[in-house]
Amino acid sequence: MFETLIVMGMCLTAYPPTEVPPTFWVQEVEEGEYIGTYELTAYTHTGNNCADGVYPCAGVTVACNDTRLWHKTIRIEGYGDFYVHDTGSMAVMGTTTIDIFVDSYNEAIQFGRKKGVKVYILEE
Repeated sequence: MFETLIVMGMCLTAYPPTEVPPTFWVQEVEEGEYIGTYELTAYTHTGNNCADGVYPCAGVTVACNDTRLWHKTIRIEGYGDFYVHDTGSMAVMGTTTIDIFVDSYNEAIQFGRKKGVKVYILEE
């Protein structure tokens, strides 16, 4: 798991020494409740904080309009664990799209859309 600290508007994410912290890392699903398949997209810096007031962090923050997931830690199969800090504006309430925060516009464009990705809600 990871811990995030916001210092003067900067996002600092601490990973255990055994984990490699790229933007996306592959992780096997070992726990959590399967909640369905989602479409994944990516977004980047807008200059605004997330809906819950924190500044978004690559590798940590996702946006989702599925109210079951707000303020929860989720596991996106093949991508790792994320926290739903943001509500997103990319879809209608209740739809199955998750928007993953990345560090640059180019990363977001390269990410594109991924359909049918399994998502699990982790214990709080």
